[in-house]
Amino acid sequence: MSVVDKRTVVTAVLCVAAALGASAAMTKVVPPVESRVTAQSKATPKGTPTPTASSPSQPPKQPQLAGTPSTSPTASPGASVTPGSPAPGAAATFTGALFAGGLEGDHFCTATVVRSPGRNLIVTAGHCLLSGTSGVGGAVFAPAYANGKAPFGTWKLEEVYEDSRWSSGGDEDYDLAFARLAPDASGRNIEDLTGGADLDTSGRAGEEVTVTGYPADRKVPRTCTAVAVRQGTKEQRFDCADFPGGTSGSAWIAHDGKIIGILTGGDTDDVSTSTILGPYAADLYTKAASAPRH
Repeated sequence: MSVVDKRTVVTAVLCVAAALGASAAMTKVVPPVESRVTAQSKATPKGTPTPTASSPSQPPKQPQLAGTPSTSPTASPGASVTPGSPAPGAAATFTGALFAGGLEGDHFCTATVVRSPGRNLIVTAGHCLLSGTSGVGGAVFAPAYANGKAPFGTWKLEEVYEDSRWSSGGDEDYDLAFARLAPDASGRNIEDLTGGADLDTSGRAGEEVTVTGYPADRKVPRTCTAVAVRQGTKEQRFDCADFPGGTSGSAWIAHDGKIIGILTGGDTDDVSTSTILGPYAADLYTKAASAPRH
C-alpha cells in the first residue's frame, strides 16, 4: 500500500494490456502483484500511466476475461473485523472483485456497485483500470465473490471513466474510477440484482466506516470497521490490519450506508488511505452516469 504498489500496478496493467492486446479499446487492468508503496494505493493492478506517491495502494491482480453474467455462480484498536463471504441480500452483496477475464484468473482489485440512473455503474480506484472502452477479453466484475463462486455471475466492463488529472497526469488526489457494466443476457442491469450504495461527494471524512476488500491472495473478502482520520484537505486514513494488495478500490461506507471514500493506497497493509470525495468525484460520477452507451 505504497508508492511501490502503485508502480507495480502500472507495470502489471501494461503487461495485461499486452497479453490481451488485440483490442485497443479494451479495458486494461494490471496483473497480480503483491507489493507496497509508501502512501500509495492498495490494488494489485494499476491502470494509470505513471502514478505518483501520495495515497496508499495495494498490489493489484491480473484482470480476467469479461463476459455476460454466469449462472453458476489482527485489527487495530477499536476496529471490528469480519472475515469471510458476504451473505446474499446483505450490504456486501454489491461489493465484489475485479478479474482479468473470468473467475479462472486472478482478481486484482475491489469494486462496488454505486447507485445511478442507468443502474449499471461500479466505483473503484483509478489505478485499477485504464480509462476508455473495453472489448472482448477485458476485465469483469464478480459481486459477492467467495471461494471461487460468483452468485450473481460476472459482468463485463463496457467503459471506464477517470479524471484526466489521474489518467494523464498521475495525480493521486484524483485516483478514482467509475465503470459502466454491460447488461446480462436477460437485459438486466447489475443494480437490479445486487442493489447499490449511494455516493456522497460532500467531502465527508473522519467518520466511522466499514470497508470490505478482496486481498489478491485469498478467495474471500475481508471486512473491517474503524474510524477514519482526516489528513489534510484531500486525504483521509483508515487504520485496520491486513488490507494488502487487491483491496484497492474498496468502498468506505459510512453509518448511513453512503460511500464517502475509496481505498487507493497506504503505507502498510495496516494503514489505508482514500482521497476525499468532493467536487471532482461529483463531476466524474455525473460524466459516467450520463454518458451514452455506444
